[in-house]
Amino acid sequence: MGINERKLKEKELRIKQIRDSAAALFYKKGYEATTIEDIAKLAEISKGTIYLYFKSKIDLYYSLVEPSLDVLSKKLSKIAGMKKISPEIKIKKVTDATYEFYLKDPDAYHLISRYEASVFSNLLSPKKLDHLKHLMISNLNQLEIIVSEGINRGLFQKLNPKMTAIVFWNTFMGIIQFQENRLEEGKVDYRRSTINRAMKLIIRGIRK
Repeated sequence: MGINERKLKEKELRIKQIRDSAAALFYKKGYEATTIEDIAKLAEISKGTIYLYFKSKIDLYYSLVEPSLDVLSKKLSKIAGMKKISPEIKIKKVTDATYEFYLKDPDAYHLISRYEASVFSNLLSPKKLDHLKHLMISNLNQLEIIVSEGINRGLFQKLNPKMTAIVFWNTFMGIIQFQENRLEEGKVDYRRSTINRAMKLIIRGIRK
């Protein structure tokens, strides 16, 4: 490995170290209660080192949330646009994709699920704030589109698509939170199976 490759590798590892420490603290203490000093201490680096890679605490927060949220948004948009599968299958695929996102990047998931609009509206630039809002709304909208498709095809009851989508999302997030609080090492993990059963119950309830 050459000098430039080694430096790049060290930079990537340092950024990951900072991001992992920040994510853990944002989740544990909340955004406002976490300081750059806290993050530096957990990462075992100087405060100045963090500012070499991130302009501010809010810039660091945005770097944790936006990339993962963007990937999820594109996946859900693709699922909603599929032509050859039923709305019920699409809902299952949306659930699976969101659960995989949660497993792959739980820190980003938790930060998104605890998003505080009143706090971040005063901290993020208008452009970044609008982008985050767009991604979050887009994810809910994809499920709303799928529910609307089911209604239009006569497969689902004539319900409010947006409210039905909100019920799906809140059920998903509620199960994650409930089960996480009860996870014990070595015990059976009921998160996935509980989510699958809950989605089946909701779908059964909205079928025409």
